[in-house]
Amino acid sequence: MFQSLALFTNIGILEFMKNFLDENFLLQSEPAQILYHKYAENQPIFDFHNHLSPQEIFENKTLGNLANAWLDHDHYKWRAMRAAGVDEKLITGHLNKDGSVNETSADFDYERYLAFVRTLKLCPGNPLYHWSHLELKRYFGITEPVTEANAREIWDKCNALLSKPEFAPRGLLEKLGVCELCTTDDPLDSLEWHKKIAADWKNCKVRPSFRPDIPLSPENPAYADYISRLQKMDGTRFTSINDMIAALGRRMDFFKENGSVVSDHSLEGDFYLPAKYDDVNYIFEKAWIGKKLRPDEIAQYKGLVLTELGKLYAQKGFVMQIHIGALRDNNWAMLNTAGKNIGEDSLNDFNFAPQLGAVLNAIYSAVPGAKTILYNLNPKDNEALATMAANFRNCQFGPAWWFNDHKDGIEEQIRVYARTAPLGSYVGMLTDSRSFLSYPRHEYFRRILCNYVGSLVEAGEFPWQEEALGELVRNICYKNSVEFFIK
Repeated sequence: MFQSLALFTNIGILEFMKNFLDENFLLQSEPAQILYHKYAENQPIFDFHNHLSPQEIFENKTLGNLANAWLDHDHYKWRAMRAAGVDEKLITGHLNKDGSVNETSADFDYERYLAFVRTLKLCPGNPLYHWSHLELKRYFGITEPVTEANAREIWDKCNALLSKPEFAPRGLLEKLGVCELCTTDDPLDSLEWHKKIAADWKNCKVRPSFRPDIPLSPENPAYADYISRLQKMDGTRFTSINDMIAALGRRMDFFKENGSVVSDHSLEGDFYLPAKYDDVNYIFEKAWIGKKLRPDEIAQYKGLVLTELGKLYAQKGFVMQIHIGALRDNNWAMLNTAGKNIGEDSLNDFNFAPQLGAVLNAIYSAVPGAKTILYNLNPKDNEALATMAANFRNCQFGPAWWFNDHKDGIEEQIRVYARTAPLGSYVGMLTDSRSFLSYPRHEYFRRILCNYVGSLVEAGEFPWQEEALGELVRNICYKNSVEFFIK
């Protein structure tokens, strides 16, 4: 009662405001504070999955103004703005359908920025509020909450800094301690920009990730043309699905030569049915000439290709990432006008545990040294995925992904991990982002992790062994991911 009344006094309000995003933000016990500040805070970042542009990293051009840096690539922010009733022209109206940015005026960009500021004030409990203010604090030194009243002042200060060379993409990555990152790349990519980065910049290792979306999607209208392009690039003639898979294996070799250590798959519906090779080979031929496939044929095809690729990844030393459960491009009108990846995706709710078990069993039975990491988008699948991962050596239940990447989701993912596997073997966090300002999300995760471990100590559920627990959180923040993905 006393604390509630105090909030209505000037002193109480000032004290409350001081606590927002202070040095002990989210750290609710002394053990949590010690673990974070002494062991987690200054660990480097290995971001093993994101969607940053390697071309933009190489070219290292300044990002423009705060609207460009905050809004041009961030569909999390676009979703919130759309839900708040912001006019679409201020969200994606400045983009070409391929995601590139049209020329805009400073006044228009300020209007976009101000629309986001107005959206933020509607967002208590939304991770965007925390992320955005961590970004303002860590990159620009701004500690007060952004409001319509101070929006112009913050705009001017951030824009002055963003015009400096050290606030171009490489400087932003270095400022937050990013030492390695893995972009997301198509198997047919020339990796031109990765090669140029490797020759030109030694402060951060930028690795490609092997993401064969279309070869794994025979129902995709682009499938037939893609397979023909793959055949031409490989310089061979495909007479069977095995030839196509072998060609993908040679593209893996090319990726590995250029630093790749990880593949990535997005599974968005049924992805396994047992099938004979000859049947799947017929499905491959049918898809390549553009014939429509039945749902069971699609699942049979995906199951064989996924398992064969998984075996190749294991043989070649790649970690196989499997993201399960997105329902993409739900708003077709928006897809047709603004393109993909604009914030019109949501959770799928299909059941997949037996399919995943069959795929993993086939991979690990053939190559016991395989490494996989599993992500679910629907939180109902947390326990299923965590317990599935624990069935196989070097199989990880991955960090909270996309719609789970908020305080509650991260806390629950850590709790599920901790009660189904040794928490000390956890590989930590990633950004899964297209924004160069997204790296405070690692800090967000680290604070939540330390608070969870500290809460166990404070509750008498785990002994206070500072050095051992400090090493545990330090390893989760950085070392475990390096050892899992690289060594």
